[in-house]
Amino acid sequence: MRLSKRTEYGLRAVVQLAQLWPRSYVQSRDLAEQEDLPNKFLESILLALRRGGFLESKVGSGGGYRLSRSPREIRVGDIIRRLEGRLSLKELPLAADASPGKIAVRLINQKLSESTDEVLDNMSLEELLELVTRAGSGAQSMYYI
Repeated sequence: MRLSKRTEYGLRAVVQLAQLWPRSYVQSRDLAEQEDLPNKFLESILLALRRGGFLESKVGSGGGYRLSRSPREIRVGDIIRRLEGRLSLKELPLAADASPGKIAVRLINQKLSESTDEVLDNMSLEELLELVTRAGSGAQSMYYI
């Protein structure tokens, strides 16, 4: 499964917002600048996430977007489904005389879809942020011998 740019950009934005939870609102242009994303495209993504109940917005001075609830309560699978649609690979019906090879490929696709759904539905945004933090700190460490 490969994520669309829309979903990739949305995930990048919500990870930034999760880092700031619950302190402040962030304007879309600031998120776009931090993540080097096109602002107009990001704005449409943020609106979709707001309509999906993941974000709240505030107009005016000090306004912008923030998560509508704790990162612990938001599932990565739900965010991806909101932006991407179905997570699972599309199943095509098999003919009654399908070859063993075609059946095998279908079964593998089914297992991949089930595993993907399980991983993403069991991962909170908070857990994703923890993984990002660990990966980022490991990438910046330098060891001398």
